[in-house]
Amino acid sequence: MALPDFVVIGAPEAGTPSLHAALTRHLGLAMSPVAEPGYFLTSGRPRDDASPPGHGGGASSGGPVGPAGHPGLGGSASPTGLSGPGGSGDLAGTGGSRAAGGAGLTSENYIWCLSDYETLFRGGDGRRPRGESTPYYLAEFSAQRRMHELLPYLRMIAVLRDPVERAYANWLAHRRTGLEPLPTLIEALDAEEERCAAGWSRRWRYAELGRYGVQLRRLYTLFPPSQVLLVRYRDLVLEPAAVLRRVCGFVGAVDPAAGFGCDSRIFAPATIDPGTTRVVREAVPAAVDPMDAVLAELRRSLRPGPPPPPGLREQVLDRFRDDIALLGQLTGSSFAEWLDRGDLPLTAGR
Repeated sequence: MALPDFVVIGAPEAGTPSLHAALTRHLGLAMSPVAEPGYFLTSGRPRDDASPPGHGGGASSGGPVGPAGHPGLGGSASPTGLSGPGGSGDLAGTGGSRAAGGAGLTSENYIWCLSDYETLFRGGDGRRPRGESTPYYLAEFSAQRRMHELLPYLRMIAVLRDPVERAYANWLAHRRTGLEPLPTLIEALDAEEERCAAGWSRRWRYAELGRYGVQLRRLYTLFPPSQVLLVRYRDLVLEPAAVLRRVCGFVGAVDPAAGFGCDSRIFAPATIDPGTTRVVREAVPAAVDPMDAVLAELRRSLRPGPPPPPGLREQVLDRFRDDIALLGQLTGSSFAEWLDRGDLPLTAGR
């Protein structure tokens, strides 16, 4: 049975697509060609709401689906014309529920069939560790239970980003693509509980997805901490080479150059120079470090995006304060900067 040896389990908007793309470039790893298969988010059968009534489309093997009609995400209606539970067609909920729009925001298309999931990992040679990335596994205990039942010795990588910055990046990405009707993150956070009750997809749970303390406490009831590598998003951005080497060492990446950073030289067999008796032995250039392509890909694709606007952190931090304390207790590490300025108060483009 071809199944992953390791999984990047989260968090959303914490550089997981870039990390997946970078690890795909490593010759000593066999990464899933699908970046977000989401198999463990399913129960081994298609979702009943894979194609909401009136929106067309069907289940497919791919990433999570947003509002019907959004380009590349399935459906036929335009994002601004989605009907909520009351059929108002007003996502902003003017004169109605602030969570309106749920009818088109519940379906997610993931690989649900085990045999299809296995095909993602059959291209390996059996020597290289196999991996996939689905950033919603960290927040879904049901997914973690399925992982434990099938793969109890699975290794996991979780990238933790300052929860305020993560929530803002998540909300901003949805606003830019027309998937978030509410004009401020605070309004979206206030509507989160109602949206969850209305059946909106997990990708709109801006606060819940950033409560890593609760998520890890649940995960550690199934897997020992030794099977989970915690990576700070800040370090992924500022010290990518060191982080990538930690990740590759943790998952046991095969090194085709027989050692990272080794100044090994490969010598060609001895030959005789024509017309003489002189032995010629030409040195072949040192082997290329297999991390070079990985690091180049990560640097190319990973951008932190704009920081939250002034004053926003203070307005939303109380939603995360207790969880940040819990995270520190669980890990024995300090996340005090999340209570102050955050991880990356930068202005670089995403």
